Amino acid sequence: MSRTVLDQNNNRMWFLQFLRGVACLLIVYVHWQTFVMNPGSLSGIIFQSGFPADYVAPTSVVKFGVIINQTMPFDFREVYLGLALFFLISGFIIPISLERGTRVSYIIRRIARILPTAAVCTVITAGVIVIGRYVEGNAIAPFSIKTIIANAALVRDILGHPYIDTAIWTLEIEVHFYLICFVISFFSGQKKASVILAMTLAFLLVSYALTKDMGKFEYFRLYLSGIALNGCFIVLMFVGMALYNYHVGNWSIAKTALVTFVLMIMNNLILQNYSNVTSGIMYANHLYAALMFMVLMLVGERLPYSKVIDKIAEVSYPLYLLHATCGYTLFYIVYKHFNSIVSAFSLSWVIVIALTLLVHRTVERPSTPAGKRVAQLAENIRFPIGFKSRDM
Repeated sequence: MSRTVLDQNNNRMWFLQFLRGVACLLIVYVHWQTFVMNPGSLSGIIFQSGFPADYVAPTSVVKFGVIINQTMPFDFREVYLGLALFFLISGFIIPISLERGTRVSYIIRRIARILPTAAVCTVITAGVIVIGRYVEGNAIAPFSIKTIIANAALVRDILGHPYIDTAIWTLEIEVHFYLICFVISFFSGQKKASVILAMTLAFLLVSYALTKDMGKFEYFRLYLSGIALNGCFIVLMFVGMALYNYHVGNWSIAKTALVTFVLMIMNNLILQNYSNVTSGIMYANHLYAALMFMVLMLVGERLPYSKVIDKIAEVSYPLYLLHATCGYTLFYIVYKHFNSIVSAFSLSWVIVIALTLLVHRTVERPSTPAGKRVAQLAENIRFPIGFKSRDM
């Protein structure tokens, strides 16, 4: 399939698909490279007993990691770069989703796109964790049904439940961004630099409050910390939104450059206020991700097509959700049984890939057109004035 056909048939821009595939590869690589080097550090996350003390990380994995770190010209962190690319992509595509129908259809399509796959992958991961504990002779689940539901519905942070899979935190931020876009769409805020900058300033002020003694209002710190965490990455989505406005001709290059510059400065300040320890490294990779995004956006149709990257991007969502906690748990189970890194790595990845393809074909791929059909039906329902408006 050529890039042109890809764009026409699926309404996707190849440079976004390419970045999605690259981002997924970066995150999967760094998570598993870190895990294989020190799997014992994650026994608490996957709710199993400690890893065997005689485990020795493969020399090839250690050497490869050293080579990567030595050859990169900057403080490269695959996970920060990959996540930044994902957030930039979301910021770019959400205005497109807003403009394809009414506001109510936007909500329906977003729910259909993100929730079914997240819910199924959460249940799968929870099931694998329970199996891992059962194999060790522990029949007691480490979490309640309510916790599974809260994680699966992406409301864990609101209800105060613990994680089942920590990868969910990025989806929670995505949902918050969708809601922000829904609200500002009532006055076409996604097209207005003043609105985007005002929202970013609000996140900056919240992050600044974290650096101060709150006195008798100290109990608010937990809530403010959650808002500031969202701000660290939602501002990147606003950068993607700014680039979209340039891409479709809403903004001039000068306006886009100025807004993007200010957004990135404020992103740096929010990161510093929220986590001064890692802010420098995170911000460096945010900058490089934004630069990479802009270059490929400008390259556009001239970017060579890759079938492999396209396929990875196509399944990147369930792969992202299943490669970590689910995959780690499977690795633990197999390694403890066979005492072989090769067997544990190979078998766990065969299962992860099989589950990824299964979820993609039976849940993710059907849920998007199903959401569109429901959204189309909702177009004919009478809602309060303004709620269905297409003037966004």
